[in-house]
Amino acid sequence: MRTCNCIKLVLALFGLGLTNFAGAPGGPGIADGIGSAAQFNVPHSAAVDSAGNVYVGDTFNHTIRKITPAGAVTTVAGLAGNKGYVDGVGTAEAPQFNSPIGLSADSAGNLYVSDNGNQTIRKVTPEGVVTTVAGQVGVKGSANGTGTGASFNSPNGTAVDSAGNVFVADLANRTIRKIAPSGAVTTFAGSTGLQGTNDGVGSTARFTAPMSIAVDNSNNLYVADQGGNTIRKITPGAAVTTLAGLGKIAGTNDGVGNAARFVGPEGVAVDSAGNVYVSDTGNDTIRKITPGGVVTTLAGSAGQSGTMDGTNSVAQFHTPRGIAVDSATNIYVADSVNSTIRKLVLVGTNCVVTTLAGGASANGSVDGTGSAARFHFPYGVAVDGAGNLYAVDRSNDDIRKITPAGVVTTFAGTPGQIGSADGKGGAAQFYGPEELTVDGAGNIYVVEHFNNTVRQIAPDGTNWIVTTVAGCASCAAGTNDGTGIAARFNGPFGLTLDSSGNLYVADTGNKAIRKISPSQSEWVVTTFAGAPLQGGSLDGSGTNARFASPVGLAANANAIYVADSSTIRKISFGGVVTTLAGCPTCAPGSSDGTGTNAIFWTARGVAVDGAGNLYVADSANHLVRKLTPNGSDWMVTTLGGSPGQAGGADGVGSDARFNQPTGVAVDSAGNLYVVDSGEDRITKGRPATATTVVQFDTSS
Repeated sequence: MRTCNCIKLVLALFGLGLTNFAGAPGGPGIADGIGSAAQFNVPHSAAVDSAGNVYVGDTFNHTIRKITPAGAVTTVAGLAGNKGYVDGVGTAEAPQFNSPIGLSADSAGNLYVSDNGNQTIRKVTPEGVVTTVAGQVGVKGSANGTGTGASFNSPNGTAVDSAGNVFVADLANRTIRKIAPSGAVTTFAGSTGLQGTNDGVGSTARFTAPMSIAVDNSNNLYVADQGGNTIRKITPGAAVTTLAGLGKIAGTNDGVGNAARFVGPEGVAVDSAGNVYVSDTGNDTIRKITPGGVVTTLAGSAGQSGTMDGTNSVAQFHTPRGIAVDSATNIYVADSVNSTIRKLVLVGTNCVVTTLAGGASANGSVDGTGSAARFHFPYGVAVDGAGNLYAVDRSNDDIRKITPAGVVTTFAGTPGQIGSADGKGGAAQFYGPEELTVDGAGNIYVVEHFNNTVRQIAPDGTNWIVTTVAGCASCAAGTNDGTGIAARFNGPFGLTLDSSGNLYVADTGNKAIRKISPSQSEWVVTTFAGAPLQGGSLDGSGTNARFASPVGLAANANAIYVADSSTIRKISFGGVVTTLAGCPTCAPGSSDGTGTNAIFWTARGVAVDGAGNLYVADSANHLVRKLTPNGSDWMVTTLGGSPGQAGGADGVGSDARFNQPTGVAVDSAGNLYVVDSGEDRITKGRPATATTVVQFDTSS
């Protein structure tokens, strides 16, 4: 961790001079080693073999890692920090992966990897030989067939049954696929592109966002349906039922069957007795489901994300994803944002949590100046006319203010206290705040992913008053237009404001852009562009347009700009949607260029400067990109970071490092602020036109 608080002004030709503005980086990396000496980079999956070795899909390092029972971490396959597609052996012949997400092991010790960025399923033998089992490299699709004759669309979890069949949670297709030992791929359950929560047999069943999959001794499958907030069970005959949770209803309740609640579960595992273990990702907890459907919370406390080891609710996680269980019922969790692997041991009625490998970042909720302040997965950022920054501190569920001098204070919400209460300052509660925007009067507006609401934070002397503008925290997600709390949202992420005071919401789960217009003392919600729940990438007018996963929003006097996962879109104030850059049908990548020649990978935040240039947080690439108007085209260039190289280093251009950047904002002087979420910090840089480098150290 840094011991100095440095402010640098760095100008470089076509580069972004980056300095740490607030918060303290640390955590992710690529190092092998023992225990906390090892480093991971946002691991998404875990599997365990018969000898008790744990294997990890180290997603942003693009590698497969092995952890022995003694905690020694080595890299089994892949080339750290280098995404690609190469079959081969171990690290000597440099096989490459592109964001390995799902991981499972068979009885012979072979690993099956969902190579998400390559749209393929790969096999790693115990000797480290990597081959491709099924899928076409970089080709998204839903075709059944044998080997490369099949196609997938964002494959996630994998599982292997006793007959050697590999099952894949094919996320974007919303289906469960089966790969026979012969390599023949079929669709086992669900129907391509049709989402929902319906139980049924085979293609009559519906999934919303199947993320991971596990198999029990009787070859029943268990699926974490993240978008449905449910755990599903599939028999060998493809009969799908809901084991626990209630379709799309989020919550924290323990209980039996559909009385229990989850928030975006992403990991599932099953032990020899038929108990199912769940990474309840949005709640930052680990849950257990008995064969009778009784759900209890083993470890963690809903809404209390962190790094702490301990027993039961004392322990903390931060976006737990992959989960595995060994023959002794020890549980292993890929604690992704902490970039650690956690071990859970059941002792009587207690669950003891320790960190098996990896070292977490220096997060927290401390106010202070510069690197003395602490954030916990900050997300959105906005800047006012006086140069003050306002940041969503997502995992602390509060809102922070940063002065131009770097002084950080908490002015709304209380760290770790989730809820939906309106009120003054710390009496107000948030749950899953994502992005925010600020108007000319100093009012701040915040969109909440888990509460499905938009809130206003209004200055009142030295206090701040929080009220709900639109949406209903206690209601089910929905698509309804309407006034105030009669309107419904579905997991919104993005928010911006036009010069007339209208708010625009990236209603991510509904795949639409909503407009909230002030009307006397009320706010009226309408659907501005896109058709609710109708995903795609079509340009067009109003509800004829389609969005894939709209997240970030920005506005100027000319238009609304949308970060739509793999593309950047523009919406005129008349509702006409066009695509400025990016390729919705291409595999994720980092290419600069114009139009569809430019490639993004999970574009999140977007900002616009006074000259009409756009800035994009290209999150999974760990980059900051710039879009410059070039006649009828937009030229995409990389301002800061190096593709696939996560970290927290200050520097100029490609020497700088980001780790899952999310929010971006630009002030009137052209300073660019980037929320470096994976490093728990806010960075400051200025795109430059000179080659002078000047450094000012304010302390030693």
